[in-house]
Amino acid sequence: MPLSATLDDITARLRRNAFPNEQAISQGIVLQVLQALGWDTYDTETIWPEYQTGDGRADYAVCHPRSKPAAFIEVKQPGKAEDAVRQALEYAFHCGVPFVVLTDGRTWSFYLPAEQGDYEERRVYKIDLYERSSNEAAGAFRLYLSRDNVKSGKALAAARKEYRSRKRRSEARSAIPEVWRELVAKRDDNRLVDIVLDAVESKVGFRPNTEDVSAFLGNLAPAQDASAGQPRPGAAVRRQRRVSAPATEPASDRPKPEPRLPRPAPSTPHGSGKLVVFGKEHQCRSAKDAMTIVLTELAKSRPSLLEGCAARREARGRKRRYIARTPEDLYPHREDLRRWHAELPGGWLVATNLNTDAMRMLVRLATEEAGLTFGRDVVFEFHGKPRP
Repeated sequence: MPLSATLDDITARLRRNAFPNEQAISQGIVLQVLQALGWDTYDTETIWPEYQTGDGRADYAVCHPRSKPAAFIEVKQPGKAEDAVRQALEYAFHCGVPFVVLTDGRTWSFYLPAEQGDYEERRVYKIDLYERSSNEAAGAFRLYLSRDNVKSGKALAAARKEYRSRKRRSEARSAIPEVWRELVAKRDDNRLVDIVLDAVESKVGFRPNTEDVSAFLGNLAPAQDASAGQPRPGAAVRRQRRVSAPATEPASDRPKPEPRLPRPAPSTPHGSGKLVVFGKEHQCRSAKDAMTIVLTELAKSRPSLLEGCAARREARGRKRRYIARTPEDLYPHREDLRRWHAELPGGWLVATNLNTDAMRMLVRLATEEAGLTFGRDVVFEFHGKPRP
């Protein structure tokens, strides 16, 4: 039976409360999944139950070579998996085991115990069988826990790559407020002023005065909370609404606002733009067509590209995936939208009910997955919110 079918069966039985305790989860779910992933679950030197760690026992040690643990699997009662993170990671850390899987049958979390950060930062992937499609879950299981990938080292390498990617993204996200404060503090720097000038002109069809932009940025300087020494959220925005000019400026001397001109009609079709792949420019009617061309062209030269893209966190929203095998996986809760997709090589589909930013993200993702440079090897310049 294919792994995805096995997961569908397990999920259906989970919803019927067919696995009420750890023993039922171990025998009815964990061993069945391992068997489907190519492991000989009857070989106790390969799938070692109750592995002694010194401080306790790991429920299973997945071994390669034989009797040498490559990963620990810790099984907990339904809904109790998160309570055992510390214990599971400590077992692995003290035994020098580089990978930990923690599950209650429904959720499966994959950890790197020796990496830096809190428990959440060391979790590289989480599968919830209620929320992810069986195809997506099967792909993650194969990547991180299949016999072939564990033996070759690909599983651990993929986990470490995901950890580094998430860490870099977290560091970059944390730096955004500081960078913004620095930019605002240097509000006379023409770069920031020009960005705002261009954005306003693009939005309303008329370029504001440079002095008005500089004054606005000046009012964004964070107001300090005397008690905590930290900026009060929203204080700058509220002050901007209350104050239309510097307090020292007499009302009679305030500049009169420039007349607002009507926004010109766009000169290009909705969603049109520019697509260049390897120096060849493609004529596209919309961002949707351009995205489909890029994914198709890159997948032709690298058959595993779409599978790699689909496994990336960026290629899914809160409740759906953007690249999948079936329309149901693209729109699990919206049957009315399932016709909005485009076909890609290898039986893959891409959702087309996306805004332009999401399409640009998928193009960038595919470009990076192909080992190319976005903006050089692939140029995708589209604006607006194209319809499906």
